[in-house]
Amino acid sequence: MKKEILRQRAVLIAKPLTVTADQGTIMDGLGFLLSDEHYLIDSTFVVEVIPLRELTPLPGTPPFILGMINLRGRILSVINLKNFLNLPEKGITNLNRVVVVKHHEIELGLLVDEVTGKEPVYLDHLLPGLKSMNSAQKEFMTGITAESAVLLDIERFLSDERIII
Repeated sequence: MKKEILRQRAVLIAKPLTVTADQGTIMDGLGFLLSDEHYLIDSTFVVEVIPLRELTPLPGTPPFILGMINLRGRILSVINLKNFLNLPEKGITNLNRVVVVKHHEIELGLLVDEVTGKEPVYLDHLLPGLKSMNSAQKEFMTGITAESAVLLDIERFLSDERIII
């Protein structure tokens, strides 16, 4: 009986975090800063957030590959999102974090300047991109929230052939 109760709870918890509310469809997003701009990704793809430490550079890789980290026995590539999205570099500080994301069998770390936390995203109220955005930003953008945060399509990003080396 206990196993059945636990199984039912697991099924309920495993459902997607997207729900319908009075203001439309809501998604839980993880907010972070890149070059003083606010970005969001769907939190269902986020495995964990860790501080940047013990990074091993990889020679001969594209400039957006920052290096590799050993995360409890798993070797993960770390991608510099600012470089990939053609944003201005700011330098690495103690506030930098690695957001570990996973989609199907692809798992990697995304270097971000600072994590701002979990935020609701009202998908029905997203605005289109700005003309001032570069093509890399537009390619991986789903929309802009009313608070001027850019929602990145992390599924499209993780499926992009450029990150698979």
